[in-house]
Amino acid sequence: MTSFEYHEALKNAAKSMVRVKNPRRLLKMIARFIEREVGLTHSSILIFDPPNRRYLFVDSKGDRRIPVGLVRLDADNPLIRWFSEASRSVALSRDFITANQVERLLSNETFLEQNRGIEERLCAIREQMRIFKAAVCVPGFFKGELLGLLLLGRKQDQTDFSLEELTFFQTLANDASMTIKMAEYHDDLVRRNRELEEQIEEVTRLRKKEQETYYQIILSLAREVHARDAYTSGHMEEVEKLGLMTAEAMNLNLEGKRRDILVAALHLHDVGKIGIPDSILKKEEKLTEEEWLIMRDHVFKGARILEPLDDFKEVARIIMLHHENFDGSGYPYGLKGEEIPIEARIINVVDTFHAIVSSRCYRRGRPFEQAVKELERCAGKQFDPAVVRAFIETISRRIQPRYDESTGLELKSRTA
Repeated sequence: MTSFEYHEALKNAAKSMVRVKNPRRLLKMIARFIEREVGLTHSSILIFDPPNRRYLFVDSKGDRRIPVGLVRLDADNPLIRWFSEASRSVALSRDFITANQVERLLSNETFLEQNRGIEERLCAIREQMRIFKAAVCVPGFFKGELLGLLLLGRKQDQTDFSLEELTFFQTLANDASMTIKMAEYHDDLVRRNRELEEQIEEVTRLRKKEQETYYQIILSLAREVHARDAYTSGHMEEVEKLGLMTAEAMNLNLEGKRRDILVAALHLHDVGKIGIPDSILKKEEKLTEEEWLIMRDHVFKGARILEPLDDFKEVARIIMLHHENFDGSGYPYGLKGEEIPIEARIINVVDTFHAIVSSRCYRRGRPFEQAVKELERCAGKQFDPAVVRAFIETISRRIQPRYDESTGLELKSRTA
């Protein structure tokens, strides 16, 4: 091959290396390339096996092929040591070594006398090259690490290798080593990413389980709030039932998380009252200004209780705002109209209705009709008129116009 042909061959080989991700496939491709383009009696390629710290034959071409996978060279093999040991006393190039070069050095008595111990090493290398019928050994390095080795037989035209040819092999081996290392880095990155994804999935699963447990604790707290007053027995379930009926009557989109958010808010809207003393929570007389401030704080307490739940940010906001009034007269911020989440406006209506028709320890619940009239009277002030209309329409169709404190709201069948 001419200088131009070697240059073109290297350029084409480099293009192929970029496309090939599997290291073993790449090395086999290089072996075929050498056999086709250069014309050798045979060629073999070894690659470093990191787990076992040895070099394996991964491909062999020509009339003196070496059994792939059966022959391996350990780190103390003379050939491997010659190229991998950086601190040699003999200043010889590690770019390649040829059989002719070894013979010339062994016949140079002056050289051998000046370099004690080198003769034994060169003899061992000569023996290895004789075993593998190698005329040239070319290492492949990446950042000083020996990753592979080319063992090349003689040229079929019986001529000696030129420096240009040897340089070609050395460049090819180093480029291949770099490609192999990049493939290893890629595989290692993929593996690490997969492990990280699995760890994240496990953390997410544990976090979800932890949050589900925390939600159940909060739900128990909410039930405890209502258990402190006999009138609220069944309050959570019935407020949920009324709230969902109203949302459906208003044609709100309750697909996916929207329904879960509304149900959670209906269940937990008063969970902050767990921190309100019974002397205030059950007081029959009008609350003092100080007591009223304590009572109003339950919306903030409820929101804070939900803070550890990542998926409950919107629920916490609804809970904090469910005492805002449509005309802006509510608390804690005095929001009005559409500024108030629709879920909070629904809770305000159904929670008030249920409180009116429910019996307390100091009074019996008022009749169904009076509760409806109270909602209508406060529509546009405390309540969203659209929510009130939807609520009254749906309970008039689906609930008997009475409330029994022992059985709660009595639903009609849908066909009635």
